[in-house]
Amino acid sequence: MRTLPQLYAVGAPLLLMVILSGGLLRRGPGTHTFAFAVPVCMVYALLGFTQLFYNNLGTEGAGINLLFLSPTPFRTVMLAKNIFHALMFLVIAALGAVLATMRLGMPSIAVLVATAAWVLFALPCNLAAGNIFSIIMPYRVNPGRISRQRGSQANALLGLLVQLVVLGFGALGFWIGWFFEDQWLSVLSLCCWPWAG
Repeated sequence: MRTLPQLYAVGAPLLLMVILSGGLLRRGPGTHTFAFAVPVCMVYALLGFTQLFYNNLGTEGAGINLLFLSPTPFRTVMLAKNIFHALMFLVIAALGAVLATMRLGMPSIAVLVATAAWVLFALPCNLAAGNIFSIIMPYRVNPGRISRQRGSQANALLGLLVQLVVLGFGALGFWIGWFFEDQWLSVLSLCCWPWAG
């Protein structure tokens, strides 16, 4: 609660939907339905959580010693952090999806299912990568100065690479449905081939 820039990053998808929908609604009546508003909102919501996912232990400060000395297994600590972050993401994503639907119209069921399939792939990938980066390349976060401090450059670059790969899978899946004019192909591709590797 002391980190205003982090709260902004978490709540930014809701602001994006208001801004994006306002621009699309000005085009005139009958043209305000944007079929991919919900997937765009999910992508932006996930990007807002990047710093939180990829540096789980950064805000612990001096309390990190207690986590290492506690009889609780460290795996349990990381699992609890992942569950909390996933629930926070799902709440923000759900609010953003409701706002996008209210402002820009209900997308097709195929787009909603494809979005859910992509989130079920992207969220665990980001949490798993975040666990690895949090342990291998952590950096201390001062909640009062989060906007002016430098983090680990390796963490940021590798996090960007993971985000590009995950977003690339999603974009390719949605492009397949758009190209063949059948969004159920997006559902099929997003449900099957990311897990095949």
